[in-house]
Amino acid sequence: MFLVRWKEAGERDEQLLAEVAATRRVVDLGRQARAASGLKLRQPLRRLVVEGAPLVSGHVDEIRDELRVKDVELGDVEATELRVKPNLPVLGPKLGKELGAVRIALEAGEFEELPAGGFRAAGHELSAEEVLVERTGKEGWAVAGADGVTVALDTALDAELELEGRVLDLIHELNSMRKEAGLALTDRIVVTLPLSASDLLAHEDWIKEEVLAVEIRADGGSEPEIAKA
Repeated sequence: MFLVRWKEAGERDEQLLAEVAATRRVVDLGRQARAASGLKLRQPLRRLVVEGAPLVSGHVDEIRDELRVKDVELGDVEATELRVKPNLPVLGPKLGKELGAVRIALEAGEFEELPAGGFRAAGHELSAEEVLVERTGKEGWAVAGADGVTVALDTALDAELELEGRVLDLIHELNSMRKEAGLALTDRIVVTLPLSASDLLAHEDWIKEEVLAVEIRADGGSEPEIAKA
């Protein structure tokens, strides 16, 4: 018997660790945005915009795959509506009678964003602690943010995306049926779909590859059926 010493660990790649952490944050925020919009993870979407996370530039493919989006853009998120209100317990004693003018300016959107989360309104500079900030997604967008990172998910669905979503649902259903039927991982199957699902055959090769089907027909009853080939 020969004993070989464990290899000594190399130096930590702090840059890579920071990139991975930033990528995980973006993916988590993307999932939050999906959840808020009611869109399931299997439904492909067209676009995700990421702001405040420059470290993820080398990991766009991973983000795209995890969140099932066609494109990931790094840049300013313009899909949000910003609402700012005075933090009354803090600003009341500070501004006194001038609080009313500040409140009106904030409600009208007449303010300027300052560094470090502050705002200028009605001639007063307000710190991040002196205001209450709410960012919501504009129509057609789902937005989530934390720790200076904001993601905006384009929730608009076109015919192509809807069809792909249905294909992914079918793949999930057929693989569940394989498992319930006790088929081996390598067993090939024949799939029979309802006639109403014949448009899914536009992605026949994709479905075959994912469920190990040798044939797919669309002339069956009301539900998909499988049989061992």
